[in-house]
Amino acid sequence: MNTDLFTAAAALHPVADGYALVYGSHATRPRPASDLDLLYTGNAPLPAARLARLIDGVKQLHTDHGLTLDEEVTFTSKLYGTTREIEHAARLGGFEAATDYAAPVGDPEALNSPGFKLRLILNALTTPHVFLAGDVHAYRRQVAAAERGVALLALRIAGTGKLALTSAASALLSSPGGLTEKHFLGYRHQTHLHAVLRRGLAHLAHEDLVRIDHDTITWRAT
Repeated sequence: MNTDLFTAAAALHPVADGYALVYGSHATRPRPASDLDLLYTGNAPLPAARLARLIDGVKQLHTDHGLTLDEEVTFTSKLYGTTREIEHAARLGGFEAATDYAAPVGDPEALNSPGFKLRLILNALTTPHVFLAGDVHAYRRQVAAAERGVALLALRIAGTGKLALTSAASALLSSPGGLTEKHFLGYRHQTHLHAVLRRGLAHLAHEDLVRIDHDTITWRAT
């Protein structure tokens, strides 16, 4: 873990509310040379000038630490999320009109759409990540909501009836056509995903939306 890099990224947090986190390869591997995946959050949208300063700061961070930049999804689209966007993402707003869960790799318009931003936010909160700074209580609430959403997404993809936890995880790890990782929903760490699904399913069970018997899930589409 690059402590200096993470400290510098935390210092860029642009608002008093919300929080900042690192996800992607820097959250799971020591000192990769790939781009630094960051999510900054706050209650309200950032004014354009403040967002521009944040983007400039993140780009300078990459330069200072010898990291590559990946702007297939622009920083304007992916770097900052509001509380409302996070709540919408947890309610699966990024999939409202989706019939195909494949990521639109190579399609700049789709990758920078509001819907895909919600998918990125959901992924950031439910894949391995490192909390950097900010309101830890808001962070925990929003992670819990995102985990509930991901559990529901897995069930929707897998179909109604009974299924094993491993089948629910498989529904998020690979498409029927064999798409995985960045070409699909961005999940790759199976052990972490199982833990996320267990917590998310516990929320759904508390709401009487599913029944869990050992690792067998029974549910009815809602």
